[in-house]
Amino acid sequence: MTSLTVWLAFIALASGSAAAQSNVGDVYCGTGVETGIGIVFGAVAGLGLPATGFYVGRAGLSYMRAGGNPEKKNQAKERLVMSGIGFGIIVLALISPELIDKVGSQMGFGFSDCVKPF
Repeated sequence: MTSLTVWLAFIALASGSAAAQSNVGDVYCGTGVETGIGIVFGAVAGLGLPATGFYVGRAGLSYMRAGGNPEKKNQAKERLVMSGIGFGIIVLALISPELIDKVGSQMGFGFSDCVKPF
């Protein structure tokens, strides 16, 4: 019962402070931070996605060229899996601000438009 009381108190405090600040990042509007966010996310999308395509293609080509050699096939499979994980990380980095904003809007706060990357 004590644990439930502690959790309820925590939720009450957390929601109270979240309700006080409706848009996170308003102070960064018109500053270099706003510009930096756009540059960083543009670089991730502009450089990361083509690089992932290159490494996936390279791993696929090395898998096709492996022939019957199981060691080369395993290396190519490992490279392909790592390329897929890299692609997942890039996609997650690009969509996570939007996901956080959607969850936050349900909880009573959201990001300011000037700190949303896309």
